[in-house]
Amino acid sequence: QDSERKGFMNKLYAIQDVCISVQNALDDVASYGERIKNTFNWTVPFLSWLAIVALGVATTVIYFIPLRYIVLAWGVNKFTKKLRDPYIIDNNELLDFLSRVPSDVQVVQYRELKLDPNPSPNKRKKNNP
Repeated sequence: QDSERKGFMNKLYAIQDVCISVQNALDDVASYGERIKNTFNWTVPFLSWLAIVALGVATTVIYFIPLRYIVLAWGVNKFTKKLRDPYIIDNNELLDFLSRVPSDVQVVQYRELKLDPNPSPNKRKKNNP
C-alpha cells in the first residue's frame, strides 16, 4: 500500500508539473499577442513609429528588388554566418523588439498615478494662531 501511495503521489506531482509548464507556455503566447496588439495600438509611440518605418522600408525594398535576390542574399548570409564569425551569439531581432513593448499587465502596472485634486481632510491648512 505504501508503494502504491508513493506511485500515486509521483503521478500527481508529474501532472502538476505538466499543468504548470502548459500554463507558463500559454502565458508567454498571450503576452506576445498583447505586445503585438500594443505595438499597433500606439501604447509606446516611439516603438510603434519604429515598426511602421521598418515595415515601410521592407515594403520599398521588396518592391524594387526581386524576391529571388532577397532570398539568395538571406541564404548566403545564413549559411556563411558561422564561417565569418564562429563565436557569434544568435538572437532574434523581432523577439527583442517585442520584449520592449509592454503587455497589458505591464501597462496597468506602470500606469501613472493620478493626483487627487481634493486634499484629504487630515491635511487642512493651519490657521494663524
